[in-house]
Amino acid sequence: MGERITLQRLLEMQKKIWNFKISVDPETAELVAREQLKSFGQLSRIGILVTLPLGIYALVMLFAFAGPDYIAVSSFFLVIAGFMGGRNYFRQVALDPDTADYKAVTKSIVLESIITGIAFSSILSIPFAFGQIPFSLDIAILAMGGLALGGFVYGSIPRAQTYYLLITTTIHALSFIAAEGYAGISAAVLLVFFALCIDYIFRMFFFNFVQRHIHASKQKDAAETVRLLLHDYAEQSSDWLWEINDRHLIVNPSARFAIAVDKEIRELRNMPLEDLFEDSAERNQLIQSLAAGEPFRDIHAPIKIRGELRWWRLSGRRIKTRDGMSKHMRGVAADITSARIAEAKVAHLAHFDSLTNLPNRALFNQSLKRSVSRMRDDQKLAVLYLDLDDFKTINDTLGHGAGDTVLKSVASRLEQTIGIQGMVARLGGDEFAISLRNCGSNDDVMRIANEIIKNVSKPLIVDGHRITTGVSIGIAIAPEAGTGCEELVKYSDIALYHAKQNGRRCAALFETSMHEAVQERRNIEVDLRAALKRNELELFYQPLVSIETSEIIGYEALLRWNHSEKGMIMPDVFIPVAEDTGLIVQLGEWVVRSALHEVANWPEHLTVAVNLSPAQMRSPNLMPTIINALAATGIAPHRLELEITESVLMNDNQSNVELLHKIRSLGVRIALDDFGTGYSSLNYLRSFPFDKIKIDRCFVDGVDSREDCRAIIRAVTGLATSLGMVTTAEGVERSDQLSQLKLEGCIQVQGYLFSKAMPAASVVGRIAPTVERPVQLREIGEQSAEPEPVEAPVSLFRKAG
Repeated sequence: MGERITLQRLLEMQKKIWNFKISVDPETAELVAREQLKSFGQLSRIGILVTLPLGIYALVMLFAFAGPDYIAVSSFFLVIAGFMGGRNYFRQVALDPDTADYKAVTKSIVLESIITGIAFSSILSIPFAFGQIPFSLDIAILAMGGLALGGFVYGSIPRAQTYYLLITTTIHALSFIAAEGYAGISAAVLLVFFALCIDYIFRMFFFNFVQRHIHASKQKDAAETVRLLLHDYAEQSSDWLWEINDRHLIVNPSARFAIAVDKEIRELRNMPLEDLFEDSAERNQLIQSLAAGEPFRDIHAPIKIRGELRWWRLSGRRIKTRDGMSKHMRGVAADITSARIAEAKVAHLAHFDSLTNLPNRALFNQSLKRSVSRMRDDQKLAVLYLDLDDFKTINDTLGHGAGDTVLKSVASRLEQTIGIQGMVARLGGDEFAISLRNCGSNDDVMRIANEIIKNVSKPLIVDGHRITTGVSIGIAIAPEAGTGCEELVKYSDIALYHAKQNGRRCAALFETSMHEAVQERRNIEVDLRAALKRNELELFYQPLVSIETSEIIGYEALLRWNHSEKGMIMPDVFIPVAEDTGLIVQLGEWVVRSALHEVANWPEHLTVAVNLSPAQMRSPNLMPTIINALAATGIAPHRLELEITESVLMNDNQSNVELLHKIRSLGVRIALDDFGTGYSSLNYLRSFPFDKIKIDRCFVDGVDSREDCRAIIRAVTGLATSLGMVTTAEGVERSDQLSQLKLEGCIQVQGYLFSKAMPAASVVGRIAPTVERPVQLREIGEQSAEPEPVEAPVSLFRKAG
């Protein structure tokens, strides 16, 4: 295998030599050509000296054996050869290879090689071919000598060499065959082989000759490029070269280096390099590296120039000389102040909020982790999780610019309140966090939290608008709530949720029961999603009674959850979870469809009331759901009554009013639920013609004992009658309440006095369907688009009876 590889490489080398062409750029090709002319001029002078003894020996043989005629012919060719040799000699003496037309001179040499080859080989070949000179070893030596001499002289110009060898070999070979017949063929073959060897040898010399000059040219160009680059580097680069001796004193300082350090060259000479830099840990590192004498890279050191603190990056190594490594060191310095500033900005952005310049979540967690690890057994540490109240309203009404101003103001107020007691951070959006080290007692922490609430709640003027924002705070204290960073943040977030549930603008201290409540809420969410798939939800119906006739005129559909393990779960438990997770939209669509399917089994005079959540009002599926359900069941639209609360009109009032008008145009009745418990703006009654007003149970409960409740109900019923609206009183439980409501002009009532919510099978006059088939929740997706995620709305389906 090894021999085959070697032979293959040898063959490839021969092919490369025989086919070699100078394929380089014109400048290098010209350089090689002129070097060829110089080499030819030197070799041709040597060739003339070698030709003289060969010519003399040829004349001796001619005069010894040939006749006068052949002597004359051979002498003619000898004269031609001598003339060409002399012409070439004098031309080379006068020729300047560096300035001559090298192409014309090369062509002239090629032509001379042809003429010289014919003339020189014919001197003995013609007499020998015609038998004038006998065949002897002398003839072979003269022929081979002529071939070797021509290859030597013309070897630097391959084309001239080839022409000369080809012509000379051909003439000699023909003369051998002519003189000896078949016996001369072997001599001719050997001569041809010898000529090929000569041609190959000198071609190889030429190949090496060219490669050597090309390499030299490249080295020269590279050296020139390096020289230019170094010159450009020294003159224009932002870096500076420095050199010190074995005592670390600056030697040979350049003008640019002197300008860079704002000193005179004479001041820099013999100045210790380290004296240029400010006292720092980095300067000490530089001194150690210089003392060690080892190569070093990228040492950053501060230097003061014209009173301004700058940063330089230095690299250096010992100078290498012919005698080995010198004790002198040489290196480069670069000003990296801009890069340091940029890096500092990036590091700042990675750990600080760009709007408020407060620490961000990452830095807060790092600081909290350190504080917890350093906390002693007798110390406490508090984490306060803050969330601004109604901040979204500020963004929506005044724009994000105003919101940003509020955030910056809140951040400033928090820092002023906390001071050096702890760290204030912005976690994102309108959420902030505070860590208080060695915070004292729980009462002390609550006092600080209340002070924060007070300061944040102070009015703020933004673009001429008076803005008042509140804040809710959740608090977790270590070690009671735990000693883990993530644990404390999580528990303070849970306490924040509890504070918001308690009415906002307050603080709540984490308790274990809060965590249990969150876990329970999470379990309810998981079970509720499973309940949607297992169809564990069911509608119950509570009667609506006419006060005038005491007859049932309809029912209100109320949602129940028949849990597979926990039994019946009331809406006030799971509806808030459904609102927070967005499941309320899907539940609401199912309620509408299921209620209308059930009404199809009731007497035609009975109606059904269904509660709508604000989230459903924002859903694009509401109208298609109502229309499809009415069409699928064939129920008259006036038998469906949709109940909304005031919060629906408060949120995106105009679009909701337009949607209510579209629904009412179908013939569906619209009722305003819980009237009197919210803002109770009379503008709602003016903006939309409700069919019914439902009086909340809080007024009904005291109607038989309190004059203020009776006065409110009297005003509502009078207002409704004037506007052509029906009034319904909720939560009637005593006969005295019923009597008083009748006196005050109420038209409809519902409550435990008449009946609790009941299953569909208990509805009076209900006709059992031929095939009992409740609407499956999974069918909703087949009839309407997938509901979009929504924000948590106000409570819905919250009635218990």
